[in-house]
Amino acid sequence: MIALVRRMVIAVVLMCFVTVSTACYGPFNLTKNVYHWNSTVKGSGQVNDKWMKEIVFFGMLIIPAYMFSALLDTFIFNSMHFWTGESPIKGSVIHSDGDEKVATMGETTIRWSPANDGATVIYERHGVAQQRATIISTATGYRLVDENGKVLSEAEYDTDGSVQLRDGSGRLINRWSKEQLHAMGQ
Repeated sequence: MIALVRRMVIAVVLMCFVTVSTACYGPFNLTKNVYHWNSTVKGSGQVNDKWMKEIVFFGMLIIPAYMFSALLDTFIFNSMHFWTGESPIKGSVIHSDGDEKVATMGETTIRWSPANDGATVIYERHGVAQQRATIISTATGYRLVDENGKVLSEAEYDTDGSVQLRDGSGRLINRWSKEQLHAMGQ
């Protein structure tokens, strides 16, 4: 485990060095598009928009949509923008088909379909579904579940008003007290 962490740290440092040494700073359009799509998520029932966006945000951290988009931007798309002057990734196109929200970024499409107990999120590449996940409402919070029924993460409400975020193995990732949650909502 320690060797894996050490390798990951070395890889990240090398990637940062390569990025800085080539001076390929760019617009990060893919990452912005993913963030913009997340900002269009709407809540329903007892969960207001702010909390649904946060739940989807954590789900996209676990699926690693943000990390992949940032890596692709850093090493491919921003470099192309730096050397050619044009970004291959344009701003996202977001539209709504009834209740379904659709965000298209080049050949990538993300579909968000609300349901009574949560929502379904589908990540498509070249028109083919690559990853599906469902946000399911439970008695104690929400679960992000893959298409095989495996729990990817879970947000649970505690009786003291706090919220715990757990990974698919049930390990605690983060906990926010009632006061912290209230401060975030301000």
